[in-house]
Amino acid sequence: MGHLEHALNILFPLLFFAILFGFLLLRRDMRHRHLLERLQLERSAPSVTQPLPAEAEAAPALALRLPEPHRLYALALLCRLQDLSGARLGSRTSYLVSQTRSEYLPQTLQAYLNLTPAARAHLSSTGQNPESVLREQLELINKGLDDALAADQTAAQQVLTQGAFLRDVFQREGVGEKIEA
Repeated sequence: MGHLEHALNILFPLLFFAILFGFLLLRRDMRHRHLLERLQLERSAPSVTQPLPAEAEAAPALALRLPEPHRLYALALLCRLQDLSGARLGSRTSYLVSQTRSEYLPQTLQAYLNLTPAARAHLSSTGQNPESVLREQLELINKGLDDALAADQTAAQQVLTQGAFLRDVFQREGVGEKIEA
């Protein structure tokens, strides 16, 4: 009996601590799992009290919902805006490109996609075809970008400034001597 009592004296405290720590670890795991599930639900479901603005949906996703040929036109505009995002533009042109990408184009696409059959009928009764109106608006955005880029003289000014600087540095007396090969 001595060995059995001695084993029980060791096993009961070990068993007690194993259960205690196991419970604490299990509780911590359950709390973290619950927190992760709650965060995933909050991210996936929009809040009822805060409706999403119309432009919250990304322009590429909106463009894919358009009928042809407007889908291709909108996607081409998006590609153009993407190409311009890395270009060195003047502040006004850069602002226009940024606003077109984040607001003007998404709002235009969302407005068209929000047309109900009654709204389409109303436009048709005023002699305006919804598809023609969308095409006109997309062309207006494209023309606005063309005009802004044509008016943007930042790159030309940089080239002229660099040329003036180089002339100033290398055409001083004694420095501008020609090197003969």
